[in-house]
Amino acid sequence: MTHASTSTNGPAITAITLGVRDVSVAARFYTDGLGFPLINRVADDIAFVQAGHGMMLALWAVDQMPSEYGDVGHGPLAPPMSLGHNVSAADEVATWYLRAVDAGAVSVAAPTTQSWGGVSACVADPDGFRWDFVYNPAFEVSPIGEVTGV
Repeated sequence: MTHASTSTNGPAITAITLGVRDVSVAARFYTDGLGFPLINRVADDIAFVQAGHGMMLALWAVDQMPSEYGDVGHGPLAPPMSLGHNVSAADEVATWYLRAVDAGAVSVAAPTTQSWGGVSACVADPDGFRWDFVYNPAFEVSPIGEVTGV
């Protein structure tokens, strides 16, 4: 089992942490709604879900975060980041968009054909974090994980 990145190109991102208002609501959205497998849950403080090969999404109670991160919080605007899911066919954008909305997300932008030739949609999860569902016909991932065509 590998515990650390062996990349010579810099550190690998293996976890993304979202500061959430209610861990139970967030965990339900990501597991029951979007289908991420639950790795671990620590009371009402934090939940970890498997978000891809070697990738974990941590859903941490925002009021607990200052103990390690310093001052954080939600404001009137969307948090300045988004999470993305690239799909292999244009119709999958609508499938994921509807799945997220059915799970409690708020629509930001319905599936739309974009000027660059793809299709995208955007939702906000229960804490306002944006999710982009995107079909880009030029986007490819090689067998070794290299991303091209963006």
